[in-house]
Amino acid sequence: MAARGRFPLKGYTLPLTPKGRSSVIDAPPWHYGGDILAIRFQMDKKRARAFIPPPLEEGPRPGEGMVWFPEWVSVSDERPDLAFVNPERAVYRECFVMLNCSFKGVPGYFVPFIWVDNDFTLMRGFVQGFPKKLGKVYLTKLHDLCPGVGGRRVGARVKGILEAHGERVVEGSMVFTRKATPADLPAVKFYLMRHLPRIDDPARPAVHEITAGKVTGAKFGDVWAGDGKLTFFASPFEEVADLGRVRATDAFYFSMGMTITGGEVLHSYTGG
Repeated sequence: MAARGRFPLKGYTLPLTPKGRSSVIDAPPWHYGGDILAIRFQMDKKRARAFIPPPLEEGPRPGEGMVWFPEWVSVSDERPDLAFVNPERAVYRECFVMLNCSFKGVPGYFVPFIWVDNDFTLMRGFVQGFPKKLGKVYLTKLHDLCPGVGGRRVGARVKGILEAHGERVVEGSMVFTRKATPADLPAVKFYLMRHLPRIDDPARPAVHEITAGKVTGAKFGDVWAGDGKLTFFASPFEEVADLGRVRATDAFYFSMGMTITGGEVLHSYTGG
């Protein structure tokens, strides 16, 4: 942390201040709980490969990807009461696209696109290697006591919509068809890219590496499977539609919790 040694300012991320309370995020561990709409899809293998940086390779299911629409509540050890003191800082939604890949034979998913609606998760994404951008995420809210909507059941429908700067970018939906178990969910290990350009030489990044997060205590609650639909919309500013035509193969809606304790650097492009 910046507080080490005799440096007078404190904090985990900018802004660094005398008290260290103003950092956008706290140091890990970070704790999460949320509900997730996940839509698995198939696309052209060559197009998928173009978005996966070496030394990552094609995964065991080339051309497979997923879109997640989660709604999270998240706090840190440093501020465990954040969800009570300031709920708006602790609850957020996001939408991200992941592509099946592998690293040294270990399968996982690379994340080329992700949008979020809160500044602290934007910065936390940069620290981890998620390429987060700001957007607005809308999700269907099921509720057992709403006569016109109802809860999780066969025939229930949920939709996720990502809007960025007035453009609709991603839309995904699911119709619940059966109760499922955590074993039915695709196993997800994220491979991420941390990148920070130098201010004096754009051709030589200060940080450029492949990373993976360290996750502990993953737990799953209610899990449902169903039929999914997925659309990526063309945009002059977003490139997610460059993935081409996608075909939703299945979908899941589930609850989960976990803790991220930090991460590890798997490969450095700068040799540091």
